Amino acid sequence: MTGHDQTKEAAGKTQGALGGNTGKDFVTASKIRDAGRWYVTNFVKLVSAGVPPGASILDAGAGECAYKGYFAHCRYVSVDLAVGEAGWDYSHLDYIAPLDDLPFADASFDAVLSTQVLEHLEYPRAAAKEMFRVLKPGGKLYLTAPMAHCEHQEPYDFFRYTSYGLKSIFEQAGFKQIAIAPLGGLFTRWAYEMPRIMLLFPSAGLKKGRINLKGLMFLPLRAVCFLAVRLTQALFLSVDGLDKQKKFPLGWSLIAQK
Repeated sequence: MTGHDQTKEAAGKTQGALGGNTGKDFVTASKIRDAGRWYVTNFVKLVSAGVPPGASILDAGAGECAYKGYFAHCRYVSVDLAVGEAGWDYSHLDYIAPLDDLPFADASFDAVLSTQVLEHLEYPRAAAKEMFRVLKPGGKLYLTAPMAHCEHQEPYDFFRYTSYGLKSIFEQAGFKQIAIAPLGGLFTRWAYEMPRIMLLFPSAGLKKGRINLKGLMFLPLRAVCFLAVRLTQALFLSVDGLDKQKKFPLGWSLIAQK
């Protein structure tokens, strides 16, 4: 192994059970409930359909391995630093390691998948070079990254990306034939943000069993507002095709080749 010996690779192995998807919300989220995740999941479905049986694929920043089921026809390997969400179950990971120092030999994989991870990497250019290194010649990188998103997984949230920023990062890493596409347009972005209005209402505490009288008083108005939000979201999503320029997307998908 060039620069990464067998001892380091073995040390990176996790002891948790392999297999099974625990991030069900990722694969079942509807477009109106979570447009961002809907676009990413549909991108992953396209990737799955295009990766041939028996191919090796690295899910870089796999989290709970929510997308493992889409690659049952492949040799799927997952890696993550396992620090993003305290409530996630990281025991499904094959390896725990930083993406800017991957514990794999050069040219180990036919494909690399990385979804909504780049914003959480403090050294994205180094990680891009590592993804390039572990790919076989002719191998492909499939990646998504946000342009619009609230701060999340604090304090491990560092960047948002334009298409030009992504092209710069992955061109410098050595990738060729870089194709970048928007995930939604302006109206989808508005639809995605609209439910945040509901945060203005105090919680009634019904789910947690801690009744909040002020929240209970606002329940009728909250229900009306929720219905209005959903109807407006549906309208925005239906007219997103009117945005031809796609300068204000939720994020981007990227396909590149080594």
